[in-house]
Formats: sequence, structure tokens, C-alpha cells
Amino acid sequence: MPMIAKRTTRDIIGDYINNEQRFDYVEKTSEHIEKEDLDLYMNTKEKLQSEIRTKMDKVDSFVLETKRKEHLIDAEVDALKDEIDRLKQRRKGIGMFKKFVNDILLPMVIKEVGNDDGVWETDTARYKLYETYGGVIVNPDEISSDFKKVEIKESIDKVKARKAAISAHRADKDMPTGISIRKIERVRRT
Repeated sequence: MPMIAKRTTRDIIGDYINNEQRFDYVEKTSEHIEKEDLDLYMNTKEKLQSEIRTKMDKVDSFVLETKRKEHLIDAEVDALKDEIDRLKQRRKGIGMFKKFVNDILLPMVIKEVGNDDGVWETDTARYKLYETYGGVIVNPDEISSDFKKVEIKESIDKVKARKAAISAHRADKDMPTGISIRKIERVRRT
């Protein structure tokens, strides 16, 4: 049994346009349109419109299913974000514990149980106590301007540019230099 190929939306719309063009041609070139021609045109048009509606219903169902899946993915992303936040907090807690061990506990143990030269050895490691410089503390109100740096960051205000472009377009004026905008079609689903 031969398999019948499904007609694509493109094929159906192409047939619809061809039907309209044929009828338009018959209408322009004939003085009188035969009833059979008119009936054929109307039947074909109704059949193609029905096929288009069926295809669009399927597309609409597909879009709804896509939105449903999108919401499920968003929920999964939110759950994973919560899990990431929880793991980051755990990592931060471990980091704080490591900082406590390295900054307070180990120096205290080395001073109390280590050698006179600031060395303490265990079965797995050797620790040596030494002095170094820590982070600098700066009072921004009292520091000399030699230690201050000025950063200028230029950025484009796209919201302001969009408003100016829309205003110029609506007022039928020239667009501000370096700005362009175009109208696009959107569909609102209700």
C-alpha cells in the first residue's frame, strides 16, 4: 500500500495562493464566469481554508505544549538555582572553617606545641609559622589623591535612545544621528 505524504503548511498555502490567482485570472480574462468554475473555486478555497485551520490548530497545540515545557524547565532552573545557592553556602562555610584553621588554630597550635623555630610536624604535613604583610586598611576620607584612581565608563542608554527614536518616528522627524528603529510585527495570544 503506497504511503500518502502529508502536505506541509507551505504546500497548502501555495495551493491557496494558486487558486486565488487562477480565479483572479479567469475573472479578468472572461466576460462571464461559468458556474462550474465558480463552484470549483469556492470548494477548493473552503477545502484549503479548512486545511489551513487544521494545521494552525496543530501549530497552536504545539506552541501551548512548548510553553508548558518552558514553564517546567523554568521551574527546574529555579530548583537548581536554589541547590546552587545551598552548595555555595556550604562551600562558603567550609572556606570560613579553613580560614579559621589557617589564621587562628594552626598558628596557636604551632606556638604552643611546635619547636622554638616556629615549626610543627605531623604525620601528613610540616607547618612553619612566619610573618608577612596582611591587607591594607584605607580611610577614603583621609587618603591622599595620589592613591585614588578615577574610572570613567561610557555606556549607551538604549532605553533613552529607543524613546527618542520612537518619538522622532511618530512625529515624522529625522532620527537622531546614530540611531535607527524599525517596526516589527508581533502576535498577542489571548
